[in-house]
Amino acid sequence: MNQHSQAPSNDNKQIEIFGPSFSNFVRSIMLLCEEYQLDYCTGLQFSGELVELKSEQHFKLHPYGKFPIIKHQGLILCETASICRYLQATFMPKVSTCFSAHQMARIDAFSAIISIYLDKALVRDYLLEFAFPKGEQGKVRLDVVQSMQQPALDALSIIENELKHSDTLNNEQLSIADALIAPILHYLSTLPEPFNLIDRYPLIVKYLSALMVRENSKKVLIAPKNW
Repeated sequence: MNQHSQAPSNDNKQIEIFGPSFSNFVRSIMLLCEEYQLDYCTGLQFSGELVELKSEQHFKLHPYGKFPIIKHQGLILCETASICRYLQATFMPKVSTCFSAHQMARIDAFSAIISIYLDKALVRDYLLEFAFPKGEQGKVRLDVVQSMQQPALDALSIIENELKHSDTLNNEQLSIADALIAPILHYLSTLPEPFNLIDRYPLIVKYLSALMVRENSKKVLIAPKNW
């Protein structure tokens, strides 16, 4: 029975996830934990201690002070895609048999594209302006949003094209690529008009709608309250 809490238990089978649950990459790990029915917790406690972001302790866990980081039975592991592969190999090794070797390679390649390029265009450069506005009196800087809309649209076109021509994104069997892209697309869909951009891409709309029907998605992909 999976449990999502803010403090780690003494269960050595539990996955400790260091990072706030609103992070899209933390949510990727949470989605797989739900999918694999794993106990997990999220937050800024790690091994029973509070770890301040960008502190010396944090940099010991990740050389660039990033998250998520997981701990499982003595293993400490960072980088989202690597964590996803570990969870899959450890808890759901038969998942790989659902995909051909070629498809697994394409999933791995597109996962890297999501982590490196699509996340930057859609989250770091676009969504974060809504989540953490840097304008006067805490207002969204519309000029920044407008300047980053075209790169965001270009990124969404890449996802739309992937849905049209490839099988790396699949609702029936949640892949690592699905887990990585789902929180990003969900966050975009919750932005007010005309900023969510999703409606311009019918295959993305269909894909996200199918993802949100899944019970595991409903537990993790929760809309923010501050926009």
